[in-house]
Order: sequence, then C-alpha cells, then structure tokens
Amino acid sequence: MPTIQDWEIWSNGARYRLDRETTFESTPLLPNSLQKGCWNKFLKLPGLGFMCSLGSGFFVATCSLMFKLLPSINPLEILVFDSVFQTAIFVSVIVKTREPLFGVQGERPFLLLRAVIGAVSATLIYSAFQLIPLADASTIAFSAPVFVNVFACVLLGESCDGFHVITVFTTVTGVFLISKPSFLFGDDQDSDVSINDRITGSCMALGGCLLMALVFVVMRKLKRTSYSSINIVFSTSTFILDSVVLTVINEWSFPHCGADGWLILVSMISFTIASFLQTAALKLEEAGLVSIGRTINVVLSFIFQVTLLEEQVGWTSILGAVLVCSSVGVVSIKRCKNST
Repeated sequence: MPTIQDWEIWSNGARYRLDRETTFESTPLLPNSLQKGCWNKFLKLPGLGFMCSLGSGFFVATCSLMFKLLPSINPLEILVFDSVFQTAIFVSVIVKTREPLFGVQGERPFLLLRAVIGAVSATLIYSAFQLIPLADASTIAFSAPVFVNVFACVLLGESCDGFHVITVFTTVTGVFLISKPSFLFGDDQDSDVSINDRITGSCMALGGCLLMALVFVVMRKLKRTSYSSINIVFSTSTFILDSVVLTVINEWSFPHCGADGWLILVSMISFTIASFLQTAALKLEEAGLVSIGRTINVVLSFIFQVTLLEEQVGWTSILGAVLVCSSVGVVSIKRCKNST
C-alpha cells in the first residue's frame, strides 16, 4: 500500500520533472566533477523513472507486510518508529543542503495542513492493515489518484467531466466488492475476518484514501518547499498524533529485541526507501506512468497474502482489485496524454 508520501506529487508530476543541470547543484553528495558526470549518466538511463516506481511499490508492499507480521503490536506504534527513522534521515539531508526546515514563507500554512491531513491518513490506512487482508487494504488505498479530480473540482474549480464520474463510480464499486457488506453478500463463513472488522477496516482504508487524495491537492500549493521539509513536518506530525493516541488508549508495548525488532527495522527502512524512490520516480517520469508502475504494490500484496500470510483471496477481492487498478490505469494514461 501506499505510504503517506506515496502519491503526493501526483497532480503536479510534470512540473517536478528532474532538471539535469539543477540536480548537480542540489545534490550535496557529489563533490567533484567526476562523480557529477557519473550521476548525469545514471540519470539518463532509459526507463529509470519507471524502475524507481516499481522499486517504490515493492518497498511499500514490504512495509505493509511487516504490519501484518506484527499483530501483537499496535500499528500506530510501528508507524511511530517509522516516522522517527524517516525524520532522522531527512533531517540529515536538510543539514547537508542547508534548506529551510519549515519550508518557505507563504507556503507554511499549506505545509502544516498537508502534514496534519497526511498524518491522519497514515493512521487510518495502517490501522486497516490489522483488520482486513493485506491485498484489500492496499487496493483501497491505491485508489487515491482517482479521487484527486473530485477534490480539485470542488476546491479548485477545475473541470470534472463524465470520464472522471465513470472512473470514480468504477472505483467505488471495486471498494464495495472488497468490503463485502453482509446485507448483500451475507456472512462469509469461510473468511477469517469478521464482517464487522471487514467493514470497519474497509471504511478506515477508504477514509485514509480520500484524505490522501486531499493531500495531493494541497501539494499543489507547495511549489517551492523542498521535499525534505515536507517529509520532516509530516513525519513529526505523525509521531505526535500517534504517540498521543497510543498514550490515551494505553497501547504502548515497546517490543523487545528479537524477531519483532528485526521486523520493525525492516519496516522503517522500507518506509523510507519507498518514499525516496517515489520522489525520484516522479521527478524522472510522468506521474501517470509512475502510477502504472506502482500497481506492483497491489500485485505483491496479493502474492504476500497467499504465500507468506497463507490467507484466502475471495473472488470479490480479485474483482474489486481489477476494477480499482483499471480506474487508476485509465486515469494515469489520460494524464500522460494530457501532459505531452
């Protein structure tokens, strides 16, 4: 599934395409001309942006799997560890590049809004992982790009034609099939997930998806703020929110070293690498093509669910995933055509 930074430059992907000359000056780890030349050749590799999107999808699926493998730990606590690790990484980048920590003047209110909405979105999506199957939660969260145009139409006055109405309807139908409400499908006796957990988890994943789509719209206002600053403020907000919630409900567990500790470490590393690769992909490639590459997240989630978690996959989940991925795919293709 997607992490909270997963699609945040979606709506302005073309504007964030990587400028080779600018990259030299904004890459602090390339001190001499030889290293800069090698970096320039690396950036010109064919299909590099698409490969980065595939890598991001792999690490998002891996991070999501860690949440499923740690059922005894509250998902918010795992998210706290991920946020601390990611904050430390991007703070080191800020120190090296000497960029403003809290963004540029005039964009800070939107930076704070993006951080708060993103923190709530992450909390809902990752909490859903322990209530419903991995593939179902990942598929619902993956549908966020389809709803971007709805928010852009309402909040920014952009056009919303019949094409977008159809894709939204198709996506909602897919989510409906995944949630399998009992009034239509009855009680699924073969499922390991209760109907209450399935509906609650699906609603949480959908709520996080809608908030993520709203994050994409807010990101349009952050044209000069560095990605490192956005990540730091977001991660800090997530840390504060989830720490307060865990304290109020008294769910801190502080896992000991051992298997759980290694799984949490994998989660933290995957969370950060996925964010980095997604940013690189959106700078190197069109956002629409990147989103197509990210469908590997849904595919891997189904594979992990069947092989590692040994959970059944119902036909409604498969059909729902096909509808959601199809909607995201056609929206992505249309955006690619519009941006060329």
